[in-house]
Amino acid sequence: MNIIKKVLTSGSFFANKDLPLLEQLANFLFVKKIKKKDILLKEGQINSKIYYVQKGLLRVYRIHEGKEINTWFVKEGEFITSVPSFYYETPSSEYIEAIEECEVLEIKKTTYNMMLKNNLKLALFVIDQLYVNLCEYHDQCQSLRFLTAEKKYEFLKTKKP
Repeated sequence: MNIIKKVLTSGSFFANKDLPLLEQLANFLFVKKIKKKDILLKEGQINSKIYYVQKGLLRVYRIHEGKEINTWFVKEGEFITSVPSFYYETPSSEYIEAIEECEVLEIKKTTYNMMLKNNLKLALFVIDQLYVNLCEYHDQCQSLRFLTAEKKYEFLKTKKP
């Protein structure tokens, strides 16, 4: 989904009259094409960007006792970053990998912070998206803690087809 369309349809923050502003803000985003199996972020790197998935599917995973453990899947129309690494500017404990050919929009933290400080509507949109992600993460954590492997699979099939 196009980022401008997502912003316009995500709530009451922006209206069609804001289209010129959104187009201007979109100029701060960079398009990045990612090949299948390419790593966007590695464990130990500091994540200084937020990504918006325009096309494709990404997975977030950690390595635990030598095994890759998937913790999240990110599809078209969603944002992704390693939140603790981005916010605290600490090394990531996660990997972000393309499961298929992807096209993402990226924005650097410094640019992102400047944009939020100068645009209340954009800040409100970001807060709204944060709550959407927190609710999804909460549901996932609550469900996956107590389910059998088969029920976890069904849960993920329903929530992240």
